[in-house]
Amino acid sequence: MGQVSDSEFECRGCGRVVPLEQHKQSRFCPNCGTLLRLRRQPKQWLFQFNPALYRWFDRIKESKETEQWLVSQYAKEIHNGDKVAVWASGENAGVYAVGEIITEPRKRLLAAEQEKYWANQEDLLKFEEKYSVTLKYTRMIIDRPLLEDACNKDPILSGMAVLKQSQGTNFPLTKEQWSKILELIDRESYKQIP
Repeated sequence: MGQVSDSEFECRGCGRVVPLEQHKQSRFCPNCGTLLRLRRQPKQWLFQFNPALYRWFDRIKESKETEQWLVSQYAKEIHNGDKVAVWASGENAGVYAVGEIITEPRKRLLAAEQEKYWANQEDLLKFEEKYSVTLKYTRMIIDRPLLEDACNKDPILSGMAVLKQSQGTNFPLTKEQWSKILELIDRESYKQIP
């Protein structure tokens, strides 16, 4: 199996990250001597919410801090460091934010500050039964979202799983789809969150 030129390796012992060129010289950590392993590359996801069930727009007006999201699918594939595009379903479906997962999936109660935004309090029980992650937002594009119509017209984005089967919370994105989302929102100079 060939290595990609931008591959990195990490130490299982001390966590040091080593570039491919250094790994070619020694397969062991220069700090502690532990065998290095190929560093996991982040994956890209689309997380969807239904505004009729979860009042995400109201929550974001009050706080753009980290937010807990259900991981109803792909709990074994989603990890800390993965990238996420946030998709609203419904009449104005589209991407409204991007961010990064900052925790590993685990079962835990919903954060108390998010409870009031759920239309059906029974939905809160899902957080006890299923895994969830914490998402840190890096960009908000609420004023000029990347809408479903534009995605359907784009040859790369038209293949997104959410456009083919809209039921679900978590959908994988290809690297090309992720890059295209970033490219399109960069064109509009969307607000970055500090």
